[in-house]
Amino acid sequence: MDERHSRIQQYPWLAPVLLAGAAGLELLTPEIVNGAALVAVAGMVAAITSTFRNTLLIVTIGLAIIVVAAVLSGFTDFEKGVQIAEVLIAGALALAVRRMLDRQSVSFSLVRSTVEILQRAVLPPLPTIVGPMVVACRYEAASTEARIGGDLYAVEETPFGLRLLIADVRGRGLGAVSSVSVIVGAFRERAQSERDLAGLAERLDRAVARSLAQYADPFAAEAADAAEAFATALLVEIDRPGTTMRVLSCGHPAPYLVRDGELCQLDTGEATPPLGMLDLAPGTGGPRSCDFPTGTTLLCVTDGVTEARNAAGTFYDPCQELRPAPDGDPERLIDALFASVSRWVEGERDDDMAVVAVSSVDVDGRESAP
Repeated sequence: MDERHSRIQQYPWLAPVLLAGAAGLELLTPEIVNGAALVAVAGMVAAITSTFRNTLLIVTIGLAIIVVAAVLSGFTDFEKGVQIAEVLIAGALALAVRRMLDRQSVSFSLVRSTVEILQRAVLPPLPTIVGPMVVACRYEAASTEARIGGDLYAVEETPFGLRLLIADVRGRGLGAVSSVSVIVGAFRERAQSERDLAGLAERLDRAVARSLAQYADPFAAEAADAAEAFATALLVEIDRPGTTMRVLSCGHPAPYLVRDGELCQLDTGEATPPLGMLDLAPGTGGPRSCDFPTGTTLLCVTDGVTEARNAAGTFYDPCQELRPAPDGDPERLIDALFASVSRWVEGERDDDMAVVAVSSVDVDGRESAP
């Protein structure tokens, strides 16, 4: 069921009001005026706003109104018989529509469940504690589609410190799933051995290129999209003491630092091209170092957050809209962010959102106080 249907379902009172109007027309106005049309509309409204049982109830009450009106008029008017037939036909159509919507809802739920299982298989939950850091993550598909998206994240504890990847593969469907699995696998393997983020980005770039090879068949359904595939990515390395981090943006939105309830977006400098396009501008950009003060939380997002629009078409700005931001608890921070974005777009999004938040913990495993 799409978002427009969900909005219509917010008005379950509409069908009873239409029935009341039909009863008023039949009982309080001259015979030349009738409520058969309102009864027919009430049945169809009930079909798209309520359950099959409620739709049947509305149709039955509506038919009873028309029959009672016909009896009170002596049933001498041929037109009354026609109205009863029309109401019966409209009621049958309303019940058929409700049954069809119920079947579509079951099918949609099955597809959504399958997609969620596939998403969890490709992006399993991250551990809560990784080295000296507490980690929280969340992925949420766009509300308007059931197709799996291309947002991804991964975190690894390495000899160089904690390394984090968040990325967004262009496109959706099986092509995106393939690229997501390849990039995550390459990151988990190479994050342990590559000495710097630039070298790690090059490895991931090659992984994206390899993932496109499976679409070499020009007759493949997604071959055209594969030719233009790429992935924006953000690589973060937090040193083992947890005081300094290095950030490399491959065309991805910059991360945020959260401290004392305030968000500020980091300056990641000149970005390198997205993964899959590094050879288009070799030597562009590079990692940038910055402090990671105790009690600070790092917030990394995909463009499903930064490009969320409200009714006026204005982009969402976490620094302005997420105030105050929860301190010290990455899970609460993500909860607050998703709730804020949902309010901004009034529940309607056209892009997936992936978010990772990281903050330091003390030696006993408790979150550091600000």
